[in-house]
Amino acid sequence: MTKMKMMAAVAASTIALGGATVATTAQAQPWRYEHAYNRDNRLMTPYVDGLAWKIDNAARQGRISWPQARQLHAQLRSVQPLAYRYQTGQARPWEVNRLERVVDHIDNLTRGYAYNGYRRWR
Repeated sequence: MTKMKMMAAVAASTIALGGATVATTAQAQPWRYEHAYNRDNRLMTPYVDGLAWKIDNAARQGRISWPQARQLHAQLRSVQPLAYRYQTGQARPWEVNRLERVVDHIDNLTRGYAYNGYRRWR
């Protein structure tokens, strides 16, 4: 009977240690790794860097003015480090929100639709 109790105790401790290891491993993972596969590609560095071309192209085509293009370039330069932090998983939630707002703003202004942005009425 004591062998049976000893084997039960060993099995229980093995299960407890295994469960504790899994729980500890899951808790040791920072927030950024949990969301690594749910990333928005528009907030990654290559897309954010490509927005400079979209700004210049929209200004050349007359969809936005050159002073407005300069302002958009300044906004873009201010969030490019945030895109890198987002891509590496180091960005804080407020940084992600700021990056998303600026990318959305630039995308909306440089999109080539007829009713986009300021429209002159005749």
